[in-house]
Amino acid sequence: MNNSTLFITYDGLLDPLGGSQILPYLYNIAAHPRPLHILSFEKAERFSQGADKLRADLNARGISWTPLSFTTRHGKLGKFWDLLRMYVTALTLQRKHRFGIIHCRSYQAMQVGCMLKQLFGVKTLFDMRGLWVDERVDGGIWRSEKPVDHLAYKTYKIIERNLLSCATYVIALTERVIPELHRLSPSMAAPVAVIPCCADFDHFAVSSESEKAQTRAAVGIPSGARVISYLGSLGTWYMLDDMLRLFAEAHQKWGNVHLLLITRDWKPEHEALIMSMGLASLRDQIHIQPATRTEVPGLLGCSDVMLSFIKPAYSKIASSPTKLAEAFAVGVPAISNKGIGDVDELTKRLDAGAIVDLNNTQSVTDIVNRLDDIAAKGGEDLRQRSRPLLGLEVATDTYRRVYQDLEFTE
Repeated sequence: MNNSTLFITYDGLLDPLGGSQILPYLYNIAAHPRPLHILSFEKAERFSQGADKLRADLNARGISWTPLSFTTRHGKLGKFWDLLRMYVTALTLQRKHRFGIIHCRSYQAMQVGCMLKQLFGVKTLFDMRGLWVDERVDGGIWRSEKPVDHLAYKTYKIIERNLLSCATYVIALTERVIPELHRLSPSMAAPVAVIPCCADFDHFAVSSESEKAQTRAAVGIPSGARVISYLGSLGTWYMLDDMLRLFAEAHQKWGNVHLLLITRDWKPEHEALIMSMGLASLRDQIHIQPATRTEVPGLLGCSDVMLSFIKPAYSKIASSPTKLAEAFAVGVPAISNKGIGDVDELTKRLDAGAIVDLNNTQSVTDIVNRLDDIAAKGGEDLRQRSRPLLGLEVATDTYRRVYQDLEFTE
């Protein structure tokens, strides 16, 4: 074996997440003095549109890439087929390149990494990204009343324990989850490094007042309005109903308040939710804006505060919302619901917004009354306070240290 690394991910490099949370880290890892090879699963349409450009970018950085097609059909059988191909392809690549380190992004990749460790004695870096097994249950993807899902949960809890025991090193997103990892796998001996979801502060800059005004005008937000934003998907975890309630109460308190939802996920059921909540009269003050990665900084930066409401559940002790790092990078403070990962402590430490108890109507009212005070926490000072904890450099430096530790690990 040599000092080269195989990075395995079931996410696509051409996915939005790949552009924000995988490639920036990989480019920095590739800057270390070791060869890097990536095995990823790509969606067909995105691959046909962006593969050539991405391959050229990777080649320019000396990174090799083996993309496999992501199976979108056949449900669980499709996932099993992809996992089988991941095993076979990784085994083939290992025999050819004799990697010394297998960097595994999430659970499926780590299953393959453990096989390679058992067969070849490689070192395994388990980049967890959260408590995946319990996220499936907490998010309603696996339902305990279904025998197949119940069996999958029981099986994967055993696999999870074994993956942690197999790891040479573990990367977690939060400090809060570390004691839980030792409870889940008492035999785990691997050290744990924490890397929160970071942002590229060179990409996310604070907007000038004129830029904010131009962006608001383009969206249809009048000058002088208070703007509450949300960034990201509106799927399983994100609490649109609570965001709408806070917006409605803010409008009742302050009058000229607009809600900017920066998302590609807007669906008819979301329109129906607005109507069912009796907010039809406020519909023209709710703006839906899909955005590319290039457009996000300007759109997010034109708001006064951002909302980050995530369904509270056991698995969320391991979560680190990327949107917070991106908001702070553009100087926008955030209102977050309590109990998500390290967010409560981080918000307090950085004076970066406020934490709300969504189950307490008085807590919500207090936040609405303080809206201007919370907005005043933003700007260039917030960006400067946040960068040492949430800038991409934090992840770069930690990964460098972890790789150095791995090279000296027997």
